[in-house]
Amino acid sequence: MKISMNRIAKDTARLTAVSIILQGLGLWLNIFISNKLGTASVGVMTLITSLFGFIMVLANGNIFISTSRFVSEELGAGNKNLKKIMKLSLGFAMILSSAFALASFGLARIIADRVSAAPELAVSVRIIALSLPPAAFGSCIRGYFNAMRDVRIPCNGDIIEFASKWISLTVGVIFLLDRGLSVYLLISVSILIGETVSFIYYIVKYLPEYRRFSTLPSGQSRIERVSSYLKLSLPIVAGGYVQMIMSSLNEALVPVALLKYNASAERAMSEYGMFEAMIIPTVFYPAVILTSLSNIIIPEIARAKSSENVERVQGLIKKSLTRAFAYSFFVSGMLLVMGKNIGQLLCPSDSLVSETLVKMFPVVPFIYLEIVLEGIIKGLGRQNFSTVNSLCEYAIRIVCVIVFVHLYGFTGVLISYYASNVYSNIVRVIFVFHAAHIRFEAFTYIVKPFATCFFCCQITSALTRFITCSSALFETVIYLCTAGIIFIALYELDKKLSATKSTQKFVRKPIEN
Repeated sequence: MKISMNRIAKDTARLTAVSIILQGLGLWLNIFISNKLGTASVGVMTLITSLFGFIMVLANGNIFISTSRFVSEELGAGNKNLKKIMKLSLGFAMILSSAFALASFGLARIIADRVSAAPELAVSVRIIALSLPPAAFGSCIRGYFNAMRDVRIPCNGDIIEFASKWISLTVGVIFLLDRGLSVYLLISVSILIGETVSFIYYIVKYLPEYRRFSTLPSGQSRIERVSSYLKLSLPIVAGGYVQMIMSSLNEALVPVALLKYNASAERAMSEYGMFEAMIIPTVFYPAVILTSLSNIIIPEIARAKSSENVERVQGLIKKSLTRAFAYSFFVSGMLLVMGKNIGQLLCPSDSLVSETLVKMFPVVPFIYLEIVLEGIIKGLGRQNFSTVNSLCEYAIRIVCVIVFVHLYGFTGVLISYYASNVYSNIVRVIFVFHAAHIRFEAFTYIVKPFATCFFCCQITSALTRFITCSSALFETVIYLCTAGIIFIALYELDKKLSATKSTQKFVRKPIEN
């Protein structure tokens, strides 16, 4: 158990390091484009990127999660017929992505007319259609390596995809945008390049694995028939579709609602651009560690559940949630204290970013917990609950956008995030603890993380009070680094004290004669 948990921590740290770098560069690119084209242009670009993302998710079918879970369950049950699992997964990915590629290619003009009057958007949709099969194949192979606990391959693949995609987009924005090429075309070409290059990398890494397990004796598999595979995978596909469709609908409604509230269309798109390209990426940026943990625990819980190791499943869930609660409270405190400084650094020309970052601090624990809770739910194989709960979450968010943005403008967007995240994640917490037969301890999951965050902020403020900072950037970096060190120290101290108490609890007293 201890060795496995150490490995989980190492894999999580590796994925986190890569994600921090990539998402940081992506945030920098948004700021760069905002400074070059304006925040309103970023809003338009975000809408187009959401359209492309919507098409790609439909063609992908959540194949990463299903492949990772099925391979893990196959190994957990003691079976080794990975050839059958991968044959079904890759075949499903090929059929689904090819169908959506053909549909997108043929309906490109209709899609473009519905979204924008720009004629070049149809060409961009056709380019995106070409990237769908390699993207689906790459996700399937990523799921295999994630289940095999070789996280180096997904990490390297992410780096290759990001570098190819964003370097080509940056070069296009700097050198080609002024020569008449549209931003739609630049985005679509960059996506095609990124997906193609990473697909080639995944194929090169997967072929030796295929040669290895294809030579093994073909024993009985947990999934023998296509009908069995579809029965297990379709709920996962449906869950991804529901979440993506509702998310896209919400993202489409927000700028429309802001346009109706604001007298200026440029101001409405500017608010939308700042929210989607700066505020949300900043809020989610520290969550990369939880995203990495979620990707790791999906196959771990699936494998333990398949082997009917209840104690192992409960141990994974307890440790994951303990870390998630502690970390989410800490980040929430950092946004409360330093959110204004961070916002001013990201967008000095508009106070909306800094004000919103501070206002969002109470909902951060709910947003962050969702990442880990969804990983646990998928690992337990309870995808149907996840789908229904996501549907309710986005229904609440959409209703709030329709009602409150009309009344309060941008504040209504924040209300929608508060209402949907608080409700859906309280439901997720109740479901996970009930499904895993674990008792919710308020002191462990709420009181202790809150106290740690409070003392961390107080100690950091006291230590940095006498430091004279010449710039907001220096002040922010010093505070966040000091707070991070203190948080890690307090967290490790608490772990040692808890381990000591647990050991003493099970030490038998000597029998008195």
